[in-house]
Amino acid sequence: MHGNTSGRRSLRRIAAVTAGLALGLGLGVSAHASQADAPHRAPRAVAAKAQAATAKPRTVSGRTGDALTGIADFYGAYIDAQNGSDPEPKLLKDLRAHYLDSALSKKLTAWERTNHADGVLRAQSIPSRWTVTEKSKGDSTEAVVTLSWEHGAPVKLSVVMTPDHRIVSISPTR
Repeated sequence: MHGNTSGRRSLRRIAAVTAGLALGLGLGVSAHASQADAPHRAPRAVAAKAQAATAKPRTVSGRTGDALTGIADFYGAYIDAQNGSDPEPKLLKDLRAHYLDSALSKKLTAWERTNHADGVLRAQSIPSRWTVTEKSKGDSTEAVVTLSWEHGAPVKLSVVMTPDHRIVSISPTR
């Protein structure tokens, strides 16, 4: 039994020494790589920390049943559904059916055939930013939707939503 116990101890020692060496070498390589890469990462990390420290928290709010919120919700969801490498055609169709008046939907389809662009966005590409600003309120709510891209001029659209929460008009502002 004594020989068997010392054999197990030897195997344990070998395993422990091997693990220690591997760990030590791994840490040395990692530390070396981290030190070599540090000059490249440091400015970005410092800038990101500084920006995070000075950035104010953003707030997005809305109200149930509010037409301005409805317009903002529609454009946010519509742009998100188009964004990325895999647009969601069914979701786009469902959003249009839910928010757009059927007469407007037909007008947009005709406009799209003629202009080879998306009628809701009045563009061929997807904006990276958008804002919705209330312009007037009466029987219907009119808002100015400003669509912005990384490059190029922003597009401003006049969007009208009725009290029953149907968008009845989307047109370039004058």
